[in-house]
Amino acid sequence: MDKIKTKLKFIKSDRTESWVGFVSINTKTGYIKGVREDAKGPKKVCIVTHELEPIIEPNVLYDVQMVPMKNEKAGYIVVAAEPHAFDAKITSTVVKNAVYLVEIKFGNKTIKYDPLDGVKDSVRTIDGVVEELSKRKDIKNLLLVIDDFCKSANIVLTAFQNDGHYVAAKKVLKK
Repeated sequence: MDKIKTKLKFIKSDRTESWVGFVSINTKTGYIKGVREDAKGPKKVCIVTHELEPIIEPNVLYDVQMVPMKNEKAGYIVVAAEPHAFDAKITSTVVKNAVYLVEIKFGNKTIKYDPLDGVKDSVRTIDGVVEELSKRKDIKNLLLVIDDFCKSANIVLTAFQNDGHYVAAKKVLKK
């Protein structure tokens, strides 16, 4: 029996308390892809095996392998799941007295460092952005990405200071 590979996010079932995901099957090509529970069109349920339940977390994209249930029309059983890791791209933008920005983009997500216009500490400070990044499970080479971010952020922060802006002590990365 061939295993089917796709990407899925899981939610807890209200009725059974087990982790479930949903897939849609393209009728022309037979391609199976993960969809949300509220997606329009026909979809099938994917249930996680008991062995995998402890490692599953909500709102994390997983690379999964599935096998059809005995009643193939009912859905699939997920037999392997591993968090999907995206490549991160870091870009820096400095426009004197207007923009001081470092962006980390991965998947559909962007985390920003903005010492000038950032409202929350998780955007305005280097430590806050590093804390947000360290929570992520979906970035390849996370430690390298954090290190590259710190280098870019310190360059932007230096430009920010050199342009005459005040930098509070908590905005600076402590080494």
